[in-house]
Amino acid sequence: MLRLNSKILNTLVKSLLIAIILIFAVFLGIQFLSLKSLVNSQENHASSRGYNILVVGKSDNGPYLNQVAKGAMEVSESYNAAVELYTGKSKAREIPMQSLFDYATYLSADGVIAYISGDEPLQVPRNRNGTAIPLITIGNYLPNLQQLSFIGVNFSELGKITANEIISLIGKSKKVIILVSEQGNNSSYSTMMNTLFNTITNEHPEFILKSILVHSESNFSKEDYLRQKLASEEGLELIVPLSEENTILAAQSVRDLNLSGKVKILGFGDSDDCRSYFEKNIVTELISVKTQDIGKKAMEELFEYIDNGYANSYVSAEIEVLRQEATK
Repeated sequence: MLRLNSKILNTLVKSLLIAIILIFAVFLGIQFLSLKSLVNSQENHASSRGYNILVVGKSDNGPYLNQVAKGAMEVSESYNAAVELYTGKSKAREIPMQSLFDYATYLSADGVIAYISGDEPLQVPRNRNGTAIPLITIGNYLPNLQQLSFIGVNFSELGKITANEIISLIGKSKKVIILVSEQGNNSSYSTMMNTLFNTITNEHPEFILKSILVHSESNFSKEDYLRQKLASEEGLELIVPLSEENTILAAQSVRDLNLSGKVKILGFGDSDDCRSYFEKNIVTELISVKTQDIGKKAMEELFEYIDNGYANSYVSAEIEVLRQEATK
């Protein structure tokens, strides 16, 4: 009788364990199906956007384009649009701008926001029907390119603003170190530089303006090269980097040389890194084009055309000057 009860007990225990395992398996199955349903729902929501907008440009304009794309993405939901950023990512072999346009053609994008950094002749991207894809350009203006709108900066005004800020920050040495990059035949950059130099030399001929071309040498990186150049400068009081990349390099060099607080930097840029150096008081002032607003304005112009058939041919981008005293 005892042996029989023992057998029955073992059978009951085994049955109970099997039942628990089955219940647990069913529970896991339900959880898996729920999770899969949620993922599928999110994927379907992401792919349900009615329009595909592409932001393109060369890799050396990546930080600027990131901010433009960020602004476009902030308003994309209100336009039922998905925004994708695509740049030439290989620094060893830069992807030509026309290839970036060809990629937009391949995707048959509904609109393109393109940063034009040179003056190479370009053919607009076209959809599968051969119709030109609506194109908004920023950066350098190409009059022969079929574009809906150009969103840009008045570079003469930018040069004058920069000159006036230099005048307000100049030290006893009256010496300004201006960091420049290789810009080729960029007419916008030339306009800014000419206005800057003319404004200062006409109003303050006693100022000493010295330019340093920031580039890599055979045995030095840009960072090492710039540190060496700045360390050799006598009476170093004010550095003016005229690009976002050079602003970050200047801030890093001043920090590495233990000159923070002793040397002023009038920086350019709107990226998180630039603003971080400004907030740490390594960058004294920061001149920036509101790049996220450019992305928002570009979306506004694209969908004004898509919805109503017209857009503004020129839209002015806002210039902002951040000063330390304004934040205190």
